[in-house]
Amino acid sequence: MTPGRRKRPATALVVALSIAGAVLAHFAIVDRFSPALGALLSLVPAAAVLLWLARRSRQRWAVAACIAAAALAAWAEWGALERHFPSVFFVEHAGGNLLLAFVFGRTLAAGRVPLCTRFAELIHGELPPEVAAYTRRVTLAWTLFFASLASTSVVLYLGGFLTAWSALATMASPVLVGLMFVGEYAVRLRALPNWERIGILGGIRAFSRHFAPSPR
Repeated sequence: MTPGRRKRPATALVVALSIAGAVLAHFAIVDRFSPALGALLSLVPAAAVLLWLARRSRQRWAVAACIAAAALAAWAEWGALERHFPSVFFVEHAGGNLLLAFVFGRTLAAGRVPLCTRFAELIHGELPPEVAAYTRRVTLAWTLFFASLASTSVVLYLGGFLTAWSALATMASPVLVGLMFVGEYAVRLRALPNWERIGILGGIRAFSRHFAPSPR
């Protein structure tokens, strides 16, 4: 069995668990049927980020200390977390999308390489001018996309539209990200018909390679 085929069951399992977690989180937020479950699920995104940082960081002891401190704080304030776990989801969703908008947007400043240009260079090497210009526009599109998600999250949550906000934060956002990849690929086929096509998964792999753990 090839490495790619061996990864497929693991990928399918991760996707299935993510979907189940999103659905459970939505109903925990809207129906409050299990505050303990909602509190536990609200910690999953933060835990995933901390584990990712642990893999990337050269100072793993510092990240481990942060994880231990966060776990201790969650244990000490578990009652408050059960009462306010929707707010944790809100901070993670709005804050995460705002951070992504910043990560993409800051690379559009003068003298910087746009992030999507960097992704393309990982795959193709030096880019023709028209491709570099296109990837700059794609970087801008992703910046606006994440900024829009963050803004919509803030408006819905602070406006009291809890059901609509929860649907956006837990279930719709991953779908919208997937549609963004599909839409960008469709636009790329028209804008750069003669350019080498790497497909949607190729773009996702380039993103993963860029944010892969730093070599030791």
